[in-house]
Amino acid sequence: MSGQNKTVLGLLKDPVFLYFLRTVRPYKWMYIGAIVTQIAMTVVSLLFAEAGRRLFDLAPSVPGDVLTLILLAFTGLTVANLLLRFWNEWVRSLLNESVVYEMRRNILNHLQRLPLGFHENTHSSNSVNIMNNELEIVKQFLVSDIQKLIALPISFVIVGVYLLTVHPLLGMIALAIGPLQLLSSLVLRSKFMEAVKLQNEVTRNVFFQIGETLQGIREVKANQLEQQVDERMRAIQKQGVAYNVLLTKVRSIRSICKDIPGQAGYVIGLGIGAVMMATGHIGAGGLVAFITLLDKVAEPFTTVVEVINNLQRFLSGAHRLHEVMGASEEPMDAGLALTGKSPEITFRNVHFSYRNDVSALKDISFTVPPGASVALVGPSGAGKSTLVKLLYRFYEPDRGTIEMNGIPLQQYALQSLRGSMALVSQDIYLFDSSVADNIALNGQENVSPEQLERAASLAQAYDFIRELPDGFDTYVGERGVKLSHGQKQRISIARAILRGAPILILDEPTSALDVETEASFQRDLGEWAVDCTKIIIAHRLSTIREADLVIFIDGGQIVEMGPPEELLAVDGRFRSYWEKQGMIRFAKAVG
Repeated sequence: MSGQNKTVLGLLKDPVFLYFLRTVRPYKWMYIGAIVTQIAMTVVSLLFAEAGRRLFDLAPSVPGDVLTLILLAFTGLTVANLLLRFWNEWVRSLLNESVVYEMRRNILNHLQRLPLGFHENTHSSNSVNIMNNELEIVKQFLVSDIQKLIALPISFVIVGVYLLTVHPLLGMIALAIGPLQLLSSLVLRSKFMEAVKLQNEVTRNVFFQIGETLQGIREVKANQLEQQVDERMRAIQKQGVAYNVLLTKVRSIRSICKDIPGQAGYVIGLGIGAVMMATGHIGAGGLVAFITLLDKVAEPFTTVVEVINNLQRFLSGAHRLHEVMGASEEPMDAGLALTGKSPEITFRNVHFSYRNDVSALKDISFTVPPGASVALVGPSGAGKSTLVKLLYRFYEPDRGTIEMNGIPLQQYALQSLRGSMALVSQDIYLFDSSVADNIALNGQENVSPEQLERAASLAQAYDFIRELPDGFDTYVGERGVKLSHGQKQRISIARAILRGAPILILDEPTSALDVETEASFQRDLGEWAVDCTKIIIAHRLSTIREADLVIFIDGGQIVEMGPPEELLAVDGRFRSYWEKQGMIRFAKAVG
């Protein structure tokens, strides 16, 4: 059975529905409490109608003691109804918030455990849309609709049996309204589902456009793209208005069709009841009870109609959520622990491609001895950053192996492997928190002020941090927007220093630093990274002055490899590369 044609009963066999049902199992007692309260409210309504029936049957002459009892019953039932309604709303609110926060936390935890490839191939707005729009749709069905599907049929039986005892004919009229309303759900059903699908697509487009605009707000402002963004939003808005109008029109027609049986049953039942009352076949109280409980006996079927409408939206959102939640997580704790300092790193005939038709790396082989430093050099897009991604096991090689201390990376636990590496990237991300928090992102707890200050000093960041309004407690804004790129780079270096990992990866670590600061960084690097195995990606020759090994990569292949002074002494690609950047003076000095 396809997801688009699923029935309410078919849900019991739907693996996606069963998956989400298991996620809310810890809250089963809240569900039971809400359902029991809903049924109790129906019983109170029935007792209220019965009290009214007795009152009107005894009118106009009601004995004083009986009238007192009936009025006391009305008062007690009213108080009970208010208390039950309060309890029901409180439990449903608690259940609603508990489920949505639990699911959102689970989704976020799952997303951050997915491989990097998933996030690089999926727009972030899709994940945001899933966390908000799709989750709300799923939550609505799981929390509210399931309760109704369980509680209201029980209420239907209770009220239906009671109305049949009041008068069989009126009871049959009341019982017939619900099925007729259920049949009305077939009216324009396919048109309704098409409109829902179109509306969901527009919602996803809105999230996408908002995410793109806010994440690239600097580019939008710098390139004066405000008008283009507004035009795109206007086009989306035009579609959204059209689809919502269509959805509202179809929903209104379906709603009218649903209400016709109820209105007709009310008129027919009232007319027949009035005739029977006039001929003495029923008392006034019986007619009052019929009118009072008519909505209650039809409500389960009305609710089923609403649930059927919500079901398709639920399945659409649930299947999108399930696709994400079903994606395989990285096995973080399975494998060996990487121990010791300064591991040896070896690439053996490594091949890798992001797409099957384009090779990013071809037959890469080299070894970095323990404690040594290797510089990866070459034009943009040559494959240097891809090597780092493979080392982190963000991706796996298509062929070949990567080893640490002679053991393939796949045998190490990811938690241990990544915990043994510190990265200073040119694409720096700072969280909207304090300077101290951003430096202390190293998995350690209770980092002392002395440790923070030492790391900042070695990263040439201490002086500018001290001049900030609140020093280390200064908030840096979203993505560190309140700091310059050079300041963010120094905080990133301080973060790596504090991490104290045996493998240090420097991806253009001084690209935003001035010459004097860079010289100080190079000098201090020998102090805090002396025991690290270092991999340096650089375009600036001064960054790799002390490298033990230079690997020149172009087109995903190793073109030249050797100590920097040897490569600069010959007329090769490495020497030519630096001459083009005006570094011939240094090349001659080394040569």
